[in-house]
Amino acid sequence: MKKPTSYLLHDGILPSGDAFIVTATIQSNNRKTGNMIQIAILLKDHHPVAGVKSGLDARTICEGCPFASGNGCYVNVGQAPAAIWKSYQKGNIPFLRPKDYVQVFSGRKVRFGSYGNPTLIPLSIVKSIALICDGWTGYYHNWKSMKPKEAKSWNAYFMASTETKDSLAMAEKLKLRTFHVSPEKPDSHIECLSDSHGIECSKCLLCVGGRNAKSIWINPHGSGKKKAVNAAMN
Repeated sequence: MKKPTSYLLHDGILPSGDAFIVTATIQSNNRKTGNMIQIAILLKDHHPVAGVKSGLDARTICEGCPFASGNGCYVNVGQAPAAIWKSYQKGNIPFLRPKDYVQVFSGRKVRFGSYGNPTLIPLSIVKSIALICDGWTGYYHNWKSMKPKEAKSWNAYFMASTETKDSLAMAEKLKLRTFHVSPEKPDSHIECLSDSHGIECSKCLLCVGGRNAKSIWINPHGSGKKKAVNAAMN
């Protein structure tokens, strides 16, 4: 029997009433991240491309991101997210029981949120994977709508994404470690090592949440770079 390339980790409902799924894709040829397990958060009943076109992504799984809905996001939802969603719809993504996590995540690096806010993943799942894997990265945009204590607790695992000067100031006031995407580098940040030195995320792992280290800055990139620059500067 052929081994699955992706697994279902969670099936949930958002406050909006929209259903979503959390999947883990085991192999990746992403040149920036390296071969990390890619954990995506997808709307269950909406094709990713349709979600972007309608703006539903910005109101649900990508809440808080000014680059959502085709406004500069570097993720091409017509590629990996669409392929995963279609595979799920066909019933080709089996559920992975927590007791079997060790078989999949042990010795691997993990990218939480290759698409969508990883804070939508139940914390129990995040903790279980973090204890088993060899390191991870993750970024969340919806810290802006959280109570300060909740935003801080998630920052222990993930970087708070900021884009504008105002969002950066808000995050720093809350003492959150940030991943700042903007054409202007803050003096308090260091540049993403993937951009500055060509180091894969799987080998860097500086973006492991609120560790005692400087925040990270990266210049907007991808096919939507121009839109992302405009969104970051407004």
